[in-house]
Amino acid sequence: MSPEAPSRATNARPRAIVRAWLVACAAVLVIGPAVASAADPEPSPIVWTAPVVEPSPIVEPSPSIEPSPSVEPSPSEAPAPSEAPSPTVAPTPSVAIEALDATPPPDPTSAPAAPAPTVEPTPAPILESFLVYRRSAIVRQYTSYWCVPAAVQTMMNLLRGESNTSYLRQSVLYRQIRQHNRYSYSTLGNDVQGWAWALRQYTYKPYYARAYLSKTVALDVIVDSLKRTRHPVGVTVKAGTHAWIVLGYRASVDPVTSKRTILGFYVSGPLGYPADPYPYKYLTLAAFNKVYTRYHEWQRRVIWEGMYVVVNH
Repeated sequence: MSPEAPSRATNARPRAIVRAWLVACAAVLVIGPAVASAADPEPSPIVWTAPVVEPSPIVEPSPSIEPSPSVEPSPSEAPAPSEAPSPTVAPTPSVAIEALDATPPPDPTSAPAAPAPTVEPTPAPILESFLVYRRSAIVRQYTSYWCVPAAVQTMMNLLRGESNTSYLRQSVLYRQIRQHNRYSYSTLGNDVQGWAWALRQYTYKPYYARAYLSKTVALDVIVDSLKRTRHPVGVTVKAGTHAWIVLGYRASVDPVTSKRTILGFYVSGPLGYPADPYPYKYLTLAAFNKVYTRYHEWQRRVIWEGMYVVVNH
């Protein structure tokens, strides 16, 4: 043995002691308090555990120190799948459809809407027209002052179905009418009272002379008489100086209100064409009103003065 052997042995013992202490510390940490309580205070048993002291991986506390699986809450901290519910969060298609269709859906509980009322078209006016005329019945006056006898002769022909146009009859009528006038005149003319008498005498119809302050009323009387009796009506024209026969009329009637609007008259004048409407002519209401004026007698006062005269029944 060399003199350096004691020194190596001496140095090796402290190293073994240190190594044993480190192994013991590691065993205490790993095995727990049960091993510590069972251990002998003598260090010799620790020395004998030297072969077991070699587990270097146990000395390193890395497995127990890094709790990476438990510390890392990545699945819970990043709820990416739950934060992106794209199908439900963005209802773009349904919003666009609602914007395009502005009509709200019908409410099944609400009452059905009433249908819009239909507008009835305004009915057209009804045209009324009447004319009593026969060419063979129309007579001209034979003198300038026989207008009333000629009118009576034409009306007699129409009512009696005759066609007498003789001078003889007209002259007889003149004398008889002259005798039955209401007033006496210095001229050769006649008045409407003698005219009405002759019609009653020879047609057996209740003709009378009537006078009206209102022309509108007189016009309505003419139309009503023609419509009701279908017989001709006598009127005085040109301020009562001449006699005409009204053979018919034209009017429009409102079918809703029954209001009548006179359009014109069919008239005949005994002076003949072109002085009178002969044998007959249709005059508009405006044209008729120009000649159908207020009665005026320049020779004396009469009961028809300033009025519109009608000979009818």
